[in-house]
Amino acid sequence: MPASLTEGKVSRRLISFLLPILAGNVLQQLYNSIDAVIVGRCVGEHALGSVGVSQPIVGIMVALLIGLGVGTEILIGQAIGREDAPQIKRTVDTLFTAIMLLSVVLAAVGFFTATLLLRAIRTPAEQMEGAVLYLKYIFLGIPGIAGYNTLAGMIRATGNSRTPLKFLIYCSALNGVLDLWSIRSLGMGVEGAAMATAVAQTVSFLLCLRYVNRYSRNMRYDPRHLDFSVNTLKAGVRCAVPASIQQGAMSVGMLLLQVVVNGLGSSAVTAYTIGSRIDSFAALPIVNIGQGLAIFTSQNLGAGRPERVREAKRLSLLWAYCIGALLLVVLWGFGGGMARFFGATGETVKMTEDYVRILSLGYFAAGYFTVVHGLIRGTGNTFAPMVITIAGYWLVRLPAAMLLQGPLGYLGVWLSILIGWVFAFGATLVYYHSKRFQSSLSAWGPREG
Repeated sequence: MPASLTEGKVSRRLISFLLPILAGNVLQQLYNSIDAVIVGRCVGEHALGSVGVSQPIVGIMVALLIGLGVGTEILIGQAIGREDAPQIKRTVDTLFTAIMLLSVVLAAVGFFTATLLLRAIRTPAEQMEGAVLYLKYIFLGIPGIAGYNTLAGMIRATGNSRTPLKFLIYCSALNGVLDLWSIRSLGMGVEGAAMATAVAQTVSFLLCLRYVNRYSRNMRYDPRHLDFSVNTLKAGVRCAVPASIQQGAMSVGMLLLQVVVNGLGSSAVTAYTIGSRIDSFAALPIVNIGQGLAIFTSQNLGAGRPERVREAKRLSLLWAYCIGALLLVVLWGFGGGMARFFGATGETVKMTEDYVRILSLGYFAAGYFTVVHGLIRGTGNTFAPMVITIAGYWLVRLPAAMLLQGPLGYLGVWLSILIGWVFAFGATLVYYHSKRFQSSLSAWGPREG
């Protein structure tokens, strides 16, 4: 199963590794967007807003699990670079068990507190009932979502990004079928969309688990014969906790931004929902470059080849800037049409168009810090990206939103996102070129033996 990223031409290996990751994440966004399109067209704008207002809450729960998954990928990648098969097995057994146990706890907590959480963020009354139903079904699927994303990350850490894509193709088709069946045929509304997403992710999880157990001797997972290591758990926690805090802080920051948007009325809520969907989809190539570079970095540093990491960083930034230029043209010119595609009408179209146009100006900055954060995480340093991200959200974006929404209304909230990106760009640039980080990168010299 492993496909080493430590040999061969850097550009060719990086592209062949990144493309399946991109395709897989596009599919994930597609079936999130399928939910939004079907709900918006078949149920209505208020129902679409119910889906959107729930997302930051789900994001906080999933963020904790994603952080542990990041730690797992990095440790596995470094062990593969060192060709340390026992440590690969130990990492899988220890961290996958911890993630699944945590996911069950989070699912239970989220299910029973859904109404309370939605009230706490001032969900508009007309969207409350649908949001509660959507949120509860999503929480029931959290173990499947966590299991799939963790196992897919473990498989990608070996250099194999095609297998998770294959499983996701099957399950994206399943999600679309279940969406149409549950919403149009059964009339389930927003809870049908949530059920379809949860079931599709769970099927992906089971397929990944079957593949790992059948084809990977070093990563085979059997609860009856676990090689559980407290030291490995500690190493995973050291790597994962900053990543979890980062993801959690981002999600809480988005949640608080959602509170600000909720105070601007249901049209602004729906525009923010649609705009966030478009942004998530548009930024995927850049996000995937950073994600892939983290794994590429972990393997090559484990193998003692930091020169390949520097070359990969130069290529990744070039690709990210080209994507940023394309997004500027497309989103500036076609934002309104995209809003209508999601079922927006009236003033919601203008609000959504303003959202994507403002964000399109910031993809160059976002490209830089996303790519470089991936490289930094690949070294095992998840602390610096955490600090920069938290500062960008909590010390820049949220205060800017609260200050600007008074005189500028919804435009002030949209602008606060761009301001946060510019801050993260500057902070990342300074940290990457600091003597401290450059020395730590150079310390990963050629491996002896």
